Amino acid sequence: MEKITSLQNALIKKAQALRESRERREQGMTIIDGAREILRAFEAGIILTQVFYVKGQEEVLLKQLQSKKIESVEVSNQVMEKIAYGERHEGIIALAKTPLLSLKDLKLSKEPLVVVLESLEKPGNLGAILRTCDGAGVEAVLVCDPKTDIYNPNVIRSSTGVVFSIPIVCASSTETSSFLKSKKIKICASTPAAIKLYTQTDFKGACALVLGSEDQGLTDYWLGQADLKVKIPMNGRADSLNVSISAAIILYEALRQRTT
Repeated sequence: MEKITSLQNALIKKAQALRESRERREQGMTIIDGAREILRAFEAGIILTQVFYVKGQEEVLLKQLQSKKIESVEVSNQVMEKIAYGERHEGIIALAKTPLLSLKDLKLSKEPLVVVLESLEKPGNLGAILRTCDGAGVEAVLVCDPKTDIYNPNVIRSSTGVVFSIPIVCASSTETSSFLKSKKIKICASTPAAIKLYTQTDFKGACALVLGSEDQGLTDYWLGQADLKVKIPMNGRADSLNVSISAAIILYEALRQRTT
């Protein structure tokens, strides 16, 4: 295919449309901006349908993708700037089919560490939590009643692409709690109202850490479903931490306990 230099090209318009959540949802597609993120999606077995690139950029990755017969299209710098999601770009963008997993698809170990996220709104927080989950050995992330697109390009970028390598399932809160109970996975709710500190809690065995929205925290439903509740000590005026920071603190305590 010839190099695309026109912003009015049909392929470019299709790629640009995926910047909008409605288009991503309707097409079952997303746009991956960045070499590291594209590589991680590729290694995770995500179906990449097209790659747009600027000549001379990320040539090693491009050759790897082309060797698998993934359609590659050279574009001008101006066109790349138009379809790139963020303010910066690395000269390569991929279009990909978004994976769809259900609770039935999950294959967990006998004593998994799972994370449940209720009604998260900010893509950056979701991406940061996924990055932490990857580092802490979380086996699956269950997203309940989400208020952000799981495969939002900002989630992809802030997770450094690990959004594609961690099994993620969107389900209702009732479906998720029933699933956890059927698997005999204890439910640990993170809430400032808890009496017990996270350091006083046993995270060994099958365990699901449940975290709530940035503004409201967990709903009464999850607080009622919890087998135990934990908090992070707060000694200043603020009553809670950013949800991604809270996740990191508790998950790495869980990792410490589970590996010592």
